Amino acid sequence: MKKNIISILLILLSVNVYSQDSTSLISFNPELKPVHSEDISKLSPMQILEDSLVFFADSMYFSLTPENKISGSYAFINTLKKVLKTQGSFKYSFPKLKEQISILNAPDKSFKIYNWEIIRGTVERRYYGVVQMSNGDFIPLIDASDQIIRGGSDSVFVGNRWFGCLYYNIIQKEIAGQNVYFLLGWNANQMNSERKIIEPFGFNSKSQNIFGAPLFNYNEKGKYGLSNRYILEYQKGAKVSMNYDKETDQIIFDHCESQIGDPAKKYTYIPDGTYDGLRWDGQNWKVYQNIIQITELQNGSAPMEKPIK
Repeated sequence: MKKNIISILLILLSVNVYSQDSTSLISFNPELKPVHSEDISKLSPMQILEDSLVFFADSMYFSLTPENKISGSYAFINTLKKVLKTQGSFKYSFPKLKEQISILNAPDKSFKIYNWEIIRGTVERRYYGVVQMSNGDFIPLIDASDQIIRGGSDSVFVGNRWFGCLYYNIIQKEIAGQNVYFLLGWNANQMNSERKIIEPFGFNSKSQNIFGAPLFNYNEKGKYGLSNRYILEYQKGAKVSMNYDKETDQIIFDHCESQIGDPAKKYTYIPDGTYDGLRWDGQNWKVYQNIIQITELQNGSAPMEKPIK
């Protein structure tokens, strides 16, 4: 009982940023640490910092007002800066934090991406990201997706501006002895549509990070060319998959068609049950249709010649 009373008192002290009715967040102190289930004296500095990040992540996601979400986001960012400057942060796995935000490691362990989104209203979303290098340096990313009305597939970003999205996979390829990484992400900051994005990422001769490169072969209305990123736009709320299949070395995604037969209106696109894909030829990704063959069965036909007993 005594242990429970002490725990309750610590929790009340830790969340004194809340108003008395506990329904709104009125201020933030980045120095405050949320209560851990274990004895704090037994925790490493990284565990304590991670616990603070989880606390502020909860605030920026679930506060009742947009203003408090923004305040929680600022507190989260300020704490994350401290974490990334802490020795050993690159090798730390962040077991709790990766349940709150996306944390991806490059296949060759040369960098990590910390990535999250904030929903500001019924439609507006803002994306945040940080690239941390293996030597401890890090690059904060600034979402510029809301400034791109057209030409997103042709844009190239250098430095900390990027096509904001939520990344979920990284593919590594080599071109002329240089590593190039392909980031697979999702952007829903549109009124009526969402986008799945495949984006080249690498570094130039000045060690600046670059988003976008002419590495995608396309064929639109008989016109062939190269684009700097691959964007699949579709109706908001539609369930569209796009991911890398390691066994076949292909990026496979739903083929989408306009519900109303108007190819220009991407917000009417939904999956039609077939799959397209991208195959790497050593220099570029090339689009192939019907990459997964689907056999239509007649009534009474078994899916296999010899059914499994």
